[in-house]
Amino acid sequence: MKIAITGAKGLVGKALIEIIDTAQYMVLPIDLPEYDVADYDSLVDITRDTDVIVHFAWKDLIQNVRSNTRDPVNMQMVGNVYRTAVENGIGRVIMGSSNQAHGYDVRDSDGKIRPTTKPDKPDNQYGHEKLEMEAMGKEYAEKHGLEVVCLRIGNVNQADEPKPTTDGRPQRWLSKRDLGRLVTACLEAERIPKNFQIIYGVSEGPVYDWVNSVGYVPLDHAD
Repeated sequence: MKIAITGAKGLVGKALIEIIDTAQYMVLPIDLPEYDVADYDSLVDITRDTDVIVHFAWKDLIQNVRSNTRDPVNMQMVGNVYRTAVENGIGRVIMGSSNQAHGYDVRDSDGKIRPTTKPDKPDNQYGHEKLEMEAMGKEYAEKHGLEVVCLRIGNVNQADEPKPTTDGRPQRWLSKRDLGRLVTACLEAERIPKNFQIIYGVSEGPVYDWVNSVGYVPLDHAD
């Protein structure tokens, strides 16, 4: 299976490439300056023989979050990935969404946060963009039959350790080992129910519910 990974030089992309089974998967790393996901024609050309696209590319993530601003290129890249998958007959796309698509202060009655927890309440503009990513994925799943999995990724960090909670924010860590397990489960799933799923990409913890339909079970625990 050949998989294209955008944002291959970023923290999450690099972590995945380091841990994924390269004997089982042929990895096409996509990142600047060699490849630009914002260039639709180029993206179509380089992914023609690809089976799955894993999209982690994002411009100025930390700056976007801290300044609560948007950069239009990010949603342009999201749209390009979905369009490219349809154009090239790529059946499945795995999108790097974020836990910030839903604020930690809105939970279900048992104190858990799930993809079904309502109402939607993004933390910031970055979270709003990730909700738009998910909504666009659902549209492509329904209209084009594309299988889309949106991973609401928790905190992947260089130290590969859970960070202390601050200001009451619950732990949302995803270990590099569990990142590899999660993406591999999404790659290996025979099918994606209803062609569209949102999964919390976290290691075991007290609040975010990682229950899913692709068989991912975390090995690591935030405690």
